[in-house]
Amino acid sequence: MHHLKKAAAVVAMTAAIGAGMATPASAASGDYNNYWFGCNYDSSNTFKFRIFYNSNLGGDYRNIGYAVYDFASVQDGTGYSPLKYCGFRSSGSGQNVKNNAASARNSHSSYTGVLYYNSGYKGAADYIWGTVNQLDATYNENASFNWKS
Repeated sequence: MHHLKKAAAVVAMTAAIGAGMATPASAASGDYNNYWFGCNYDSSNTFKFRIFYNSNLGGDYRNIGYAVYDFASVQDGTGYSPLKYCGFRSSGSGQNVKNNAASARNSHSSYTGVLYYNSGYKGAADYIWGTVNQLDATYNENASFNWKS
């Protein structure tokens, strides 16, 4: 019995440590947060990845803080909706993010942002660390996003 208690304590400790080291993509409410809070522009914003409608970080943008399985189908709290550019009255305003991205910026200090050609984190990908003035593999053909350590 003593060994079972000790094993349970080790498992609990390991889980707690693992939870503290979770990637930004692991939040259960990631879709909801991306949908509702991805347009906040604030220096303390935890959404460290920004995707732009135009090349050279131009046009409208969308902040992303969590993995997105499919830009066309994001949990919004009542159902599923496409993720859209924020609507700040520049080119791309209100357009769907899926298959409409030309550049990106990642300001996360620990993770690389990865844009994928297909939904479900599949296909060709652009690995973004810092600023990418024009996407290569996913230029106007982007369907999902994830963080990579």
